[in-house]
Amino acid sequence: MMRKKSSVLFTVVLTVVLSMSLAWGADYPSKPINFLIPFGAGGSADLMGRALANGAGKILGQPVVPINKPGAGGGIMYTALKGAAPDGYTLGWNSTSILTTTNIGNVPFKYDAFDNICNIGFTAMPIAVRADAPWKTFQEFVDYGKKNPGKIKIGNAGTGSGTHLTAVLTAKVVGMEAVHVPLGAERRIASLLGKEVEAICVPLPEIAPQVQAGQARILAMSTEQRDPSFKDIPTMKELGYPAVMELFRGISAPKGTPADIVKKLEAAFQKGAETPEFVEISKKNGFNINFMGKAEFEKYMILQNNNVAEAIKVGGLSK
Repeated sequence: MMRKKSSVLFTVVLTVVLSMSLAWGADYPSKPINFLIPFGAGGSADLMGRALANGAGKILGQPVVPINKPGAGGGIMYTALKGAAPDGYTLGWNSTSILTTTNIGNVPFKYDAFDNICNIGFTAMPIAVRADAPWKTFQEFVDYGKKNPGKIKIGNAGTGSGTHLTAVLTAKVVGMEAVHVPLGAERRIASLLGKEVEAICVPLPEIAPQVQAGQARILAMSTEQRDPSFKDIPTMKELGYPAVMELFRGISAPKGTPADIVKKLEAAFQKGAETPEFVEISKKNGFNINFMGKAEFEKYMILQNNNVAEAIKVGGLSK
């Protein structure tokens, strides 16, 4: 008798909870949504995040409020996001940093500690050399590096950065020994042109002006497909080297966010990425809009995480 009463009580409670959940999801969102950004105010990633938030907010009918939380390679923002309630009112503007900071060990969790809702797009991180460098092709660059171990210095934004890990993975995949130089984002271009380093790994928008001015040459892209802005530059993958690393950006939420809310957010951010404001700022910053829904984004994250983990292992960066 007691078991029967307990079973009935459990069924009633479950029905009530599910009903409340469905009603709550149907009313979502009923207040502003916090949008955490792991970068400082004023940078390209911040400005793109704000434009995207503005567009998504109009679709959702509630403001999506940008909040900058820089520091620890994204660790501060991701820690705050993980600790937030899974109710759809706290979201994160994620990037490749969600893989670098978790694999390095800046935080005690991995990228799958979140509901990674959608991918908005990516920026290429090519390998570039000076225009007067002796290597006209990526293969010539690789051949020289193999024959002259340690003589090629590749500059990057800093140890553990996406550009550093891309260069590390590239050197490992092609079988050459290179010296990786953490120059900082501000010094990369000047260091290359000033012959401090032989090559740099850099986000495409930063090197594009020098390429167009005839001062630098891009040898290869680390993207899955050729970049629309430089269709004549091959990818490492098509050259036979499986090094695919992209500086992606997307949307994450605390683990356990209700599925119906996730679907609403996925649709809203997809439309937000189609607004003229976001399209314009993306073109200006060399960002390729390449929307992926949750299922596709999860598969993409697995592949990218494997590459980042491998690069960190090869670079000896794990804590």
